[in-house]
This record gives sequence, C-alpha cells and structure tokens, in this order.
Amino acid sequence: MSSGLLGYSGLVTKTRAMYGGLLSRQTIVGLSECEKVEDILSFLREYGSYAPIYQSHEEIAHRAQVEAVIDDSLYSDYGKLYRFANGEQRKGLEIIFLRYEMNVLKRCLEKIGKQEREKNLAYLNLFFGQHASFDVEAVTGAGSMSELLVALSGTQYEEFFKRLLDNEAMTRTDYAIQFDILYYKLAWRQKEKLKSAKMRTIYTQILGTEIDWQNIMWIYRSKRFYNRKQADIYADMIPISYRLKKSELKALTESETMEDFLEILGKTAYFKGKDALVSIGDEITFYRMMEKTYQKMCKKYPMSIAPVLKYLYDKENEIDVLTTILEGVRYRIPAREIQELVLAT
Repeated sequence: MSSGLLGYSGLVTKTRAMYGGLLSRQTIVGLSECEKVEDILSFLREYGSYAPIYQSHEEIAHRAQVEAVIDDSLYSDYGKLYRFANGEQRKGLEIIFLRYEMNVLKRCLEKIGKQEREKNLAYLNLFFGQHASFDVEAVTGAGSMSELLVALSGTQYEEFFKRLLDNEAMTRTDYAIQFDILYYKLAWRQKEKLKSAKMRTIYTQILGTEIDWQNIMWIYRSKRFYNRKQADIYADMIPISYRLKKSELKALTESETMEDFLEILGKTAYFKGKDALVSIGDEITFYRMMEKTYQKMCKKYPMSIAPVLKYLYDKENEIDVLTTILEGVRYRIPAREIQELVLAT
C-alpha cells in the first residue's frame, strides 16, 4: 500500500493542480453570452492551457484552426501528465492516447474531399508527433483516401483502413463509427496487458461502462431518430459487453417499440439498486453514468490512475463544451439555449 501511495502521490498531486486550469461554470456562462466568436478567441488567447498554444501561432482565423488548437490543449495536458508518470503509469495512459489518435484520424477524414485543403491539424504539438504510431505530417497532409492509406502504411491501422476502403458503400460517418469501434477493441485488449491488477480493474470498469452505454445509446438513437434496420444496428455495435448481457443487447436491438426498449433496459444492471438512474431520456444519461463511474473509481482508489483518467475525461468534456459554445455563438443561438446544452451534463 505504501509503495502505491508513493508511486502515485506526485502524479495525483500534479493532476489536482491542473484542475485549476479548467473553465469554471461562471466562465462557461460568460463565454456563452459573447456576441462574437472573436470575443471567445480573445479570451482563450489569454487563458490557462489555451494561451500557450494560441501564442505559438501567428494566425488562427478559420473554424478548423480554432478547433485544432482547442483539441491541442488536451494533448498538451496529456503530455504533462505522461512526462510526470512512471513506466507502468505510462502504459495505462497510452490506452487513452489511442483515443486521441482515432480523433485525429477522424478529423482527417472530415477534411478529405473539402475544396479547401486546410492544414487544420498542423497545430498538433511536438509531444503528439513524437508518440503517435503514425507519421503525423503525412497523415494530416493527406488529401485523398488513397493518400491517407499510404500515410498509414506499416501501422496498426493500415489493414483496418484498407478493409474500409474496399467497401464502396461506406460513408464518412460510417468510417468515423468504425474508428470508434476499433478504439474500444484495441483499448479493451491493451488494458489486459497491464501488470497492475488495480489498474486493470479501474480500466475494466471505466471502459466497460462506457462501451455498454455507447451501445445502449446507439440502439436508442437508431430506433428513436433514424429508424435503422436491425442488421444495420448490429453492424455498428461495439462487439464487447461488460455488465450488459449479450441476451439483453439482443433484446434491446430487436425490441419493437420504445416502450419495449425502456422496459428491457429497466431490468438491466444499470437500472437496479445503487446504479439506478431516473430515465434514459437522452444522451445526458450517458454522461451522468460516466461521471458516476469516474467518481466511484476515484473514491475507491484515490491514489491510482483513476484521478488522472478523471481529469482527462473532464478536459475532453470541456473541449466539447467550448466547441458547442463556439458553434452557438457563430450561428447566433440565444445564450440561454447554449447554456442548457453545455451545463446540463
């Protein structure tokens, strides 16, 4: 126990200090009330973890550049924690880095085909470039799907991406979904290689809960909003289950009405006893469940990788909030409506 405390005291202390750089609720409200995007950018140029990234570039004007800089603040924070961690802790953090690689690849897919070949990912910091499993410059500079495939040659993504390209019916949205599925498969496999039993337990509960709820919300949205066929729902489902039984996933997918879906869901482990939630409602339920899971892990394992993962999760949520605010202000959505979106989680 003492070795665990000594091993994590510095990293956890570092993580707690970094929480001071996250945006407060009051600041988020203030940003949502800005009249122009330029006002938000002016604030970020002077604020915490965003300022150094903005100040390192002469011009940041269009939307893609702004989003890339915001994302880069996450990778910068990750790099600070990674450098502070020891060998085994770094092994754990590398599972999260897989998600960041997927995010970059999905952003590249969004860029390909646009008339303006923006170098919108050129802001990726040095740390990311040094630790990525692919050539960042080649990947972010790809202007076509074939160029991206060449850029991924020799990486763990090459054969996977090649199989996607062979399916001519795939859309860009389909590609993004398949990259998300790949992340969960790789992360689930990689966490089993961790030497620390405690770290494996933490990752199993966090990843397992996230996978279960990604599948739940996928089925829910497919039925409620998109009227997708069962075969299509199965095709885009993460092939891993944690607390959800495979029979329950099957029953949820094949339920005929939303009433049937909710009744089946209500009988699963997530809606029983201490893990019960009020209703599925919308995607807010997913965020509440994940918040609850992270809090549980941090309380049970205060001197572990759990608080570090919780910080990175909160930072990702902050970036989602900032992106939503920027879009809301850009399209002149009333501040009250923006706040309902970003403060509900």
